[in-house]
Amino acid sequence: MARRLVPGGLRTQLALAIALVTTLGVGASFLALYSGLGTRLVSQIDADLRTQLAEFNQFRTRTGVATPAEFERTARAFLSSQRYHAESLIYVVQVNGAPTVTNDPELVSREHRREQNGPATGLLIAPTGTTTASVAEAGDVRVLTQPVEDAHRIVGTIRIADPLRSVKRTQSGLLRTFAFVGTLTLLLSIAAGVALATLLAAPVRRMADAAVAVDAGDLSARAGPVHARGELRALAVAFDAMLGRLERVFKRQRDFVSDASHELRTPLTVLRAQIELLDHETDPEVRHQATTLMLRRLDELDRLVGDMLTLASAEAGQLVVPETIDLNDYFEDLRRDLPLFGERDFVLEAVAGTLDADPDRLTQVLRNLVRNAVAHTSPGDPIKIIAVPRQNRLEISVTDTGPGIPADELEEIFTRFHRLDGSRSRDSGGSGLGLAIARALVEAHGGRLHAESSPGSGATFRLDLPGYRAPQQAPASV
Repeated sequence: MARRLVPGGLRTQLALAIALVTTLGVGASFLALYSGLGTRLVSQIDADLRTQLAEFNQFRTRTGVATPAEFERTARAFLSSQRYHAESLIYVVQVNGAPTVTNDPELVSREHRREQNGPATGLLIAPTGTTTASVAEAGDVRVLTQPVEDAHRIVGTIRIADPLRSVKRTQSGLLRTFAFVGTLTLLLSIAAGVALATLLAAPVRRMADAAVAVDAGDLSARAGPVHARGELRALAVAFDAMLGRLERVFKRQRDFVSDASHELRTPLTVLRAQIELLDHETDPEVRHQATTLMLRRLDELDRLVGDMLTLASAEAGQLVVPETIDLNDYFEDLRRDLPLFGERDFVLEAVAGTLDADPDRLTQVLRNLVRNAVAHTSPGDPIKIIAVPRQNRLEISVTDTGPGIPADELEEIFTRFHRLDGSRSRDSGGSGLGLAIARALVEAHGGRLHAESSPGSGATFRLDLPGYRAPQQAPASV
């Protein structure tokens, strides 16, 4: 269902911004075209006036204007040769000492009366050159004025005027056209703006809805895929990634609380029962055995709590402090420690070079994997630890010959407190968090840990870590 525009909302603001920009653009275009058209039309009128003046000067040159009387006759002859109609030019020839010659006597008569009744600003007093004058009942006219000289004396003045009604009509037509086109353009821009604003605001709105859902407790809410490109797409991807990380953090917190309450309940119940029995026991030997058992249970609780805290910190990425490890020294230390895990036939195939990793946490990973292999093999069975370089990564595998892992359990074994059916179940006295801790620590390094196995043929745990560098070769001697 389409959402309506909310006053003050993002879509409303975008739509109004687009409409405002369109209005300003259309308005600026109209003003520029209106002014430019008026200027061009006036320039054309001025050119026509100069052409008419040139024709008049050519005409009077042929006839001669030595006296005012000759000038008057020449002016009348010129005007009689012009074809008059309503849109014709207005000719006013003022002859010194003689009547004014014009093709529009009524207009000239009205202009004379204006001069007598007050300060005149009209056609008959227009200055030399081209100017705009206001004429009674005719409106604005463009006037070209030139004194007429003969034998170095002025015999009169000619004024040629052209009404600006055509310019006004053209500009009015332009205004009506722009009013129609501008209104249509504005409506279309508003519609396009609403559509564009809806398209652009949809991801933001989905993110807002997702944020509201998360605030209400639904951590699975997401903004979803965004088909747009650029910043909105990057924002939506980052927003969903943030929500995913937030969901994982809360899940880890819930799992931690759930696991802690579940795993601590049994040993605490046992301890309570032992304490209650001890309170009524008088035999010193029995009391000593009960105390020893309680201390063992407390040690198990301490290891369990420590493992759970380690796992929580590893999943949060707060345990790993990488440094450059010399693999020769590292694997040599590991080789010396392997016999301490049990009577197994350990085979270590090391590799030279360096690795960017946390040595303590990497050792913890390998110890958990070796301890897991020892727990599911018998004395004398082989356990192989093999390191193989893969370009700029290092792969370390731990292989045993135990009962193996069912295919549908290969991922489940990395789940905290997961129990397997059969001989490879969690019965080695551990907390059940060893493999989960190992994977969390490897992933905190930016690596991967997975298991490979077939039932009855043992299991192989492979961890892949970035940051490996092969040893540098010494320069050849000269």
